[in-house]
Amino acid sequence: MTEQPKLLIVEDNARFADTLATEMTDRGYAVQTLDSLSSVRDADVTLFEFAIVDLRLRQDSGLDVIQAIKSRSPGTHVVVLTGYGSIATAVQATKLGAAHYLTKPIDIDEVERALHTTDLANDAVPIPTEFQSLYRHEREYIEFVLAECEGNISQAARRLGLHRQSLQRKLRKYTPSN
Repeated sequence: MTEQPKLLIVEDNARFADTLATEMTDRGYAVQTLDSLSSVRDADVTLFEFAIVDLRLRQDSGLDVIQAIKSRSPGTHVVVLTGYGSIATAVQATKLGAAHYLTKPIDIDEVERALHTTDLANDAVPIPTEFQSLYRHEREYIEFVLAECEGNISQAARRLGLHRQSLQRKLRKYTPSN
């Protein structure tokens, strides 16, 4: 008999946590729910292969929860769920080790896919409608800085506070593929 994958859900909305836990239990996961950063710090997070973390937890930040989980259990696959998505927090969550950043409302199938998808960097991720204007502004600003630097990518990257490779990756993303 195969052992059930262990899933930690960190969510302060008890009704949503219970619903999510029930759905994931029905899909074969052994689920534990917690509702705060202190409860995560007190738990043995090394037991969990997967974690679903809400970005806003009453007085705590889900970003701190990600850090607490990843510092003690680097192999835990963390998925962030939030009703308050932004590019800035998505970037922060990813830098802290989250594999995916999903905005609520969410389809349970999408959550489960995110739990089992590890190669996000090579996936073509569509930009959610609510972020498209931010995406456009970022692209326009990068193009402006690049023009100011007369096309010098290294200089533009320094001005933007990015690594050269990160800027090149962003520029490739903005260039339509043929």
